[in-house]
Amino acid sequence: MVHGLVLPLRTSRLVVRDFRADDRDAVYAYASDPEVTRYMFYGPRTKAATQHYLSQMLATQTEIPRMTWELAIVLQGQDRPIGACDLTLENEREGDLGYILGRESWGHGFATEVAIALVGVGFEQLGLARIFAVCDVNHTASAHVLEKAGLTRTATLERYREAKGRWWDMCLYDLKRSDWLRAIPQTTRRRLS
Repeated sequence: MVHGLVLPLRTSRLVVRDFRADDRDAVYAYASDPEVTRYMFYGPRTKAATQHYLSQMLATQTEIPRMTWELAIVLQGQDRPIGACDLTLENEREGDLGYILGRESWGHGFATEVAIALVGVGFEQLGLARIFAVCDVNHTASAHVLEKAGLTRTATLERYREAKGRWWDMCLYDLKRSDWLRAIPQTTRRRLS
């Protein structure tokens, strides 16, 4: 049974919250950047495509059960999203992890911070048994983020998807709840049981 995430999520430097309609300009700022969307199946997005995407994300917030947790990443003390992250549930036991950050936010560890937080709430609050992610075989920065969040590369998926006029080869990463529980400190494990 999928419960839900308690929002907003807070990390040491970030707030992760639901998107709002007034986030459109901030989303467009990073989603329209060709360098930011280089390893994404979409983009760069136009203003119209950004509005369509945001409308879809707002609609998912009211679905029961909610299977898409696409969330805005905001620096603490600010209100403008610097990126997005998501746990998209394939079913009630498995979630697909993703993230995107505007270029000005690269290199600060924000992606790792948010990935670790989503892994934790995916297992604790959503009760997932497995979290997985895919990233382009050439996207080494994203691969490092996934590894720091505890996911392990398990396969290379050749010709995984056709997008932007080419076939994409992807690395598959995953983490099972049992492995995550073994890896977290004993004090945290006692708190979770």
